[in-house]
Amino acid sequence: MRITGHRMIELASASTSKSQEALAARSAEVTSGLRVAKPSDDPTAWAAAERAKLRKVVAEGTGAAVEASRGRLEETDAALASVGDLVSQARALAVQGASDSYNAEGRAELGAQVQALFASALAAANTRSSSGEYLLAGSQTGAAPFDAAGAYQGDALVRSIPAGEGSTAFATIPGSRLTSANGVDVLPLMSQIATALSTNNMAALRTGLADLQTAVGQVSLSRTVAGGSINVLDATLAARDQLTTHLATEISRNVEVDSVAAASSLASASQSLEASRAVTAHLVSLLDPRTA
Repeated sequence: MRITGHRMIELASASTSKSQEALAARSAEVTSGLRVAKPSDDPTAWAAAERAKLRKVVAEGTGAAVEASRGRLEETDAALASVGDLVSQARALAVQGASDSYNAEGRAELGAQVQALFASALAAANTRSSSGEYLLAGSQTGAAPFDAAGAYQGDALVRSIPAGEGSTAFATIPGSRLTSANGVDVLPLMSQIATALSTNNMAALRTGLADLQTAVGQVSLSRTVAGGSINVLDATLAARDQLTTHLATEISRNVEVDSVAAASSLASASQSLEASRAVTAHLVSLLDPRTA
């Protein structure tokens, strides 16, 4: 079949149009950074990217909850550290007061000091979180967990948070850990020691010394639980960071362009368009009698 000059010009023009479309597509990729901007560009890649985006949103939301729980546990540990330090100081004073070198007046002075330590420990145990909740109240976070005498008013419920595939971690430490349910009633004990010193009650003082040692260990164990949960949450956050990085890479792989390859493709498309235009112009100059 003989191809006429007019048909040759039509074919050259069609090639130029395709080159223009290719250049526009490559230019859009470079400008937007996206290889797949809509489902029709690549349905499979689009769907894979959307699934990865959803998982990334869920992971980021879970991470925010874990970070909040970790912050609360750090505040709780700080409160428990204060209580533990104050209990240790009270025990040291009680040991002094139990010595035969002290008389009633000297013990009364020590009793006043222990009473001040009790007040500070009570304030620390009733610490609020940065969000306004009482840290050691269990689920009763709207009210102070310990009354003026140091008696616990909260409950023993513990909040948990997902910490990986099928596992959870403590997100709170209830004040019930400072009660006789876990050893001794730590805060009332401090007040009792203060009273024993102030009234020169040696029998009560010596009995209380052993209980104070239990109280020190009790607070320390509570801090160990808090620290263990913080470590678990740290590992959870690290895993979350790895997952979000992986998902971001997957999204990029499915829908984003390689900047170097895209720039190369753009340059190639531009060259192809210029070449196509040159061929078309040359054909027109050869076949159009008006240019002769």
